[in-house]
Amino acid sequence: MRRLAPSEKKLLLLLCGVLFLAVNLLGLRAFLQARTGQRKAITATRAEIAESSGWIERGQILRPAVAWLDSHPIPRSEPDAASAELLKTEREEAENAGLKVTEENLLPPQSSPQGSSVAVAVKLSGPFAGLVKMLFAMQTPSAWRTVDKISIKSDAQPPNVLIEMELRQQFQPVDSTGNTGPTPPTR
Repeated sequence: MRRLAPSEKKLLLLLCGVLFLAVNLLGLRAFLQARTGQRKAITATRAEIAESSGWIERGQILRPAVAWLDSHPIPRSEPDAASAELLKTEREEAENAGLKVTEENLLPPQSSPQGSSVAVAVKLSGPFAGLVKMLFAMQTPSAWRTVDKISIKSDAQPPNVLIEMELRQQFQPVDSTGNTGPTPPTR
């Protein structure tokens, strides 16, 4: 093999330097891409951890609600019996509160995966204090009754009011054979 001329040596060194630089730049680019990918993966994992810990915290916060639901199960009834019980309770509480029932309309039963409900739309008149007493008696969480809508207007006699409200009773349906409807989810 012949000896390289000084200009050929310079070119060879220049070529080796360019190759070295090119390999290093490609390696640096691959390193930066891998680093960016790792950062994205870390960010995604941190987001998943934060979301999961949020669900865990919500689960811990809801434990008292689950315990309350377990200690106060939704009543089991037939739709007609639930409607009759709601009407009876509404009339008794209105009478006890000194309110006069002017109109009642049973609304059709509604079903959902959590259970069923019956409702009554009622118009009442009487003293405002009686309305407060009735609302306090009717809207009992452990009885699974709610006041869905309410409209209060002043009557001609100032302490009296005209009330239009919709009361709802939640229940688990029981058919004539005694089988219950959808069962609540297990916890």
